[in-house]
Amino acid sequence: MLSQWATIDWECLVRPAQARFVIGSRMRELREAAGVPLSRAAVDSGWDKGHLSRVERGHTKPSRELIEWYDDSFGAGQSLVNQLMELDAAVRAGRDMSQRDLRRHVQPVLLGGSVPIDHHPEDRAELVGETVPDGTRVFREQSFEKTWEIRNSGERPWRDRWLTRQGAAGTPGWLRSPSRERVPDAEPGETVTVTMRLQAPAQVGASTAYFKITDEAGRLYYPGLESPPIYCTIFTIYNP
Repeated sequence: MLSQWATIDWECLVRPAQARFVIGSRMRELREAAGVPLSRAAVDSGWDKGHLSRVERGHTKPSRELIEWYDDSFGAGQSLVNQLMELDAAVRAGRDMSQRDLRRHVQPVLLGGSVPIDHHPEDRAELVGETVPDGTRVFREQSFEKTWEIRNSGERPWRDRWLTRQGAAGTPGWLRSPSRERVPDAEPGETVTVTMRLQAPAQVGASTAYFKITDEAGRLYYPGLESPPIYCTIFTIYNP
C-alpha cells in the first residue's frame, strides 16, 4: 500500500526559481504581444532596463508594484497579479512539504521523488512545430484547438506521459484549458502531436497558458530551468 504522500498533487509544488521563471516569461509575453520594446517599457515604467530584463528572464522576483504596472499597461486586467499570488502559494506549499518530509523522515524516492520513477538524465524533448502562432487574435471566450509537435530527441522511450498545465486552468481572466492532455508514446527520434482545446478569457488583452511534460502524478520530467515550458499565447479581442 502506498503512503499518504501518493495522493499529493505534485504539479502544484513550485520552487522559487521556477516561479520567477514562469512569472517573468508571462511578463515578457505580455510586453511583446503589445509590441513594446524593453527600452520603452523601462522609460514608461521608471524601472531600470536591466532590472526589467532580469525580471523577465526569471533572475529577479518582480515587486507587486511592477506586476500591477504590467497588468495595467499591457491590458491584462489582474491576471499577472492573480498568477503571482498563486505561484507564491505554490512555493509556500512546496516549502511546507519539504519540512514535513524532513520531520516525518519520508523518503520521496519510494514514490519516484519529485521526478518520475523512470526519469533519466539522457531524456530529451524538443518542440518542433505548433499551430496557433503566438499573438494570434482570438475573440473573447472563443474555443480553439492548439497542437504541438514534440520530438523525443533523447535516448529513452516515452511511456505514459502527459502535457500538464502549470497553474490553475480555470482561473478567471486566464486562458482556459484542460488540466492535462496525454502525450502519445514515442521511441527515440520519433515526433508526436498533442492536441488541446483551449478557450480565450472574457477579458481583452494578452494571455498565456504554460504546460510541461509530466508523469500521471504531475511530476516533471524536465524540472530545471534549462527546459522552459511549452506554452500558448493569444491576444483576446472584442467580438464583432
